[in-house]
Amino acid sequence: MNLTFRVREILDCYEGETPGAKANLARMLMAGKLGGTSRMVILPVDQGF
Repeated sequence: MNLTFRVREILDCYEGETPGAKANLARMLMAGKLGGTSRMVILPVDQGF
């Protein structure tokens, strides 16, 4: 997976995390229409209210 410069900058802030956690974060940041832009949209899931 080729990471963009901005995603690499974000991952540098997580130097205390395990390699697996950083890989999962990189995978999320590089996925979808916003992949590689350093933006992520997290939508809430219905909690049954």
